[in-house]
Amino acid sequence: MTEVAPTRPGTPSLIERLSRQTGIAPSYIGARLGTHQLFPFQNTPADLIERLLVQETSFFRHAGQWTMLRNMLREDPVLSASALRVWSTACATGEEAWSLAFLLQSEGKGRSRVIGSDISPSAIAAATLGRYTRLEAMGSFRDLPEFARPAFPLASGEVWDAPSNLRSMTRFCVHNVLDPMLSSELGGPADLVFCRNMLIYFTEDAVNRALANIASAMRTGGILVLGASETMRDNGLFEPVETASAIFWRRTGRPAVTATPMAGAMPRP
Repeated sequence: MTEVAPTRPGTPSLIERLSRQTGIAPSYIGARLGTHQLFPFQNTPADLIERLLVQETSFFRHAGQWTMLRNMLREDPVLSASALRVWSTACATGEEAWSLAFLLQSEGKGRSRVIGSDISPSAIAAATLGRYTRLEAMGSFRDLPEFARPAFPLASGEVWDAPSNLRSMTRFCVHNVLDPMLSSELGGPADLVFCRNMLIYFTEDAVNRALANIASAMRTGGILVLGASETMRDNGLFEPVETASAIFWRRTGRPAVTATPMAGAMPRP
């Protein structure tokens, strides 16, 4: 993707500042927003960030990964514990985090803790509400694995509200993955982290920063799940765990050095 040429003075620096704040590549920012649309929002960068975000998600998206994770929850030496700490980063409107809570509850791990985070306050508000409606085509319930179908809407217009047993396990917070995740939010090192379909939009520096922050928040031996089309960098922080239909990543014992905030970055929204 080629970078959109600036049409007015000052635009490149705003795009660069947005990139530093979000990790998103400048070429994608220019193409998605259009440089002519930037100026009405110069004083409200949070509005621009909201317009940058894809927020494409659904319950149990990429069902093959969830089926293999279900097996690992029963067999893996780390994930087979009765109570896990789980982080769904870039969770958008929360379907992934609720899916994790449902899966853990159904596997007898109801004492687990699930944290969903996203840079978007509006997305976190929707996730916390936990109310979703089945659409006829694309929507929150379009890719359900067989084991989850009985618990979720199958008819168009049917509404699903997160039940109390899942709400007791799950909470959401606004967080930028380029910042370290506070251990107080997770309650300790994470056993399982989902970070899917976010790094493909990032600059290489932002990818490295995000992976270092994720690694720092994880216990040795914990599992990281990336998107099906994403690849791991050769950073020594993770090693592959190959399954029948997916590749997961296990946290090694190597210390992760997190970068300091970049100079000139805009304040977090």
